[in-house]
Amino acid sequence: MDTLRNYVDSIFADLPKSAEMLRQKQELLDRMQQRFDQLKAEGKSEHEAIGIVFAELGDVDAIRAAAAASTPESVPETGTGMTNEQQVFLSPEQVDEYVDHRHRFAWAMATGVFLCIMGPASMFLGQYLVESYFRNAGRSSDLVGVLTMVPLFVLIATGVALFILFGMREEQFELENKRVQLDSATYARLKAEHKAFRPRLATAVAIGVALCILAPISMLLAVVLLGENNGLSLVFLLSFIAIGVFLFIFYGVQNETYEKLLAIGEFAKEKAEENKVVGIVAGVVFPLAAVIYLIAGFVYYAWGSAWIIFPIVGILFGIFATVYNGYMDLKKKK
Repeated sequence: MDTLRNYVDSIFADLPKSAEMLRQKQELLDRMQQRFDQLKAEGKSEHEAIGIVFAELGDVDAIRAAAAASTPESVPETGTGMTNEQQVFLSPEQVDEYVDHRHRFAWAMATGVFLCIMGPASMFLGQYLVESYFRNAGRSSDLVGVLTMVPLFVLIATGVALFILFGMREEQFELENKRVQLDSATYARLKAEHKAFRPRLATAVAIGVALCILAPISMLLAVVLLGENNGLSLVFLLSFIAIGVFLFIFYGVQNETYEKLLAIGEFAKEKAEENKVVGIVAGVVFPLAAVIYLIAGFVYYAWGSAWIIFPIVGILFGIFATVYNGYMDLKKKK
């Protein structure tokens, strides 16, 4: 009922919108609504029922004091840089809109990376098919190199376009470096959805890891079965890696969405400053790795071996993130 909701909103209006405060607010509103419905069922008029509910509510100042005392996380910690301006409350409709966008964003980012990896694979496959055609025809052609470069650039251009398009849509929500606050009902719903999502995440990660392990094995088998100079070995290698990375990104972004909305995991308040530094480093090293990979491929034609830069960077970045987070945890305990 709007009258009850507006009254409860006025009680909590000046309190920071922490998760605990929102939970208490929703619980109070639910109790008042149940009492109102009970009084209506007993034959009370709407005005009488509202008056009784308000009278039974008790001391409003005591309710506000209790809510403020039980939400210490709503007070910014010294040194975290988290201010009230960095907190944003999302309605259920806004949450649904953001979750839908992030699902499409996850697909776009995963597909973009998949296409960028499959670009070189398409070039090797094209070289194999075109060279086989001309060899069977008893002739050679200088156009082979040019023709096989077309799908490479088309796939990479498509991937980059997806990055730019959905990256711009991501910025429209303006949630970067902000803590999201939800009402208790929406929080509980997302918590349940995240719990149901985690088994799918674990399965996707397991399949992705298995594919990345099988990638060099598939290349070696292709070399043994098809010959050392057969370009299909690199096609198999990159295809397995591309599918594995697609799974990592697609499900990882969706899991990140739940963690951000629920303020858990890497998006918990105590992790905010750590994530900022780690995010800056990630924003530098991974694009740099991609640039090194492309330079090695185009300049030195090392497509088949330069891919090793990605697992090396991933391992080194994981070590950095672990060491830095450990250092920050020790620093806070002192």
